Amino acid sequence: MPSRVENMVQTETGPRHVMQGTYLGVRVEVVAGYDIETDGWLFHIYVSRSSGQTDRLSDLPTKYWARSLDSAFDQGFELAVRHLTPNEDASEKGA
Repeated sequence: MPSRVENMVQTETGPRHVMQGTYLGVRVEVVAGYDIETDGWLFHIYVSRSSGQTDRLSDLPTKYWARSLDSAFDQGFELAVRHLTPNEDASEKGA
């Protein structure tokens, strides 16, 4: 798991698996489920801000998938961290 995400805990297991944690004060939730057709784990990523706004970072149906549940969680949190981290290249260029 990305080391920058804190307070990580798996909150659901079963047909859908949910892992949540916090990054920069924002709750990140990765929801994954096994798909027999692809023999992989499809997952969604949600970020919930303290203002109450929740954004889904994945499409419906999701295009995100992984070969294992752990990999789905890892990829989901990494995508969330990239989404929530200001673009360092843009700030260096003054954009």
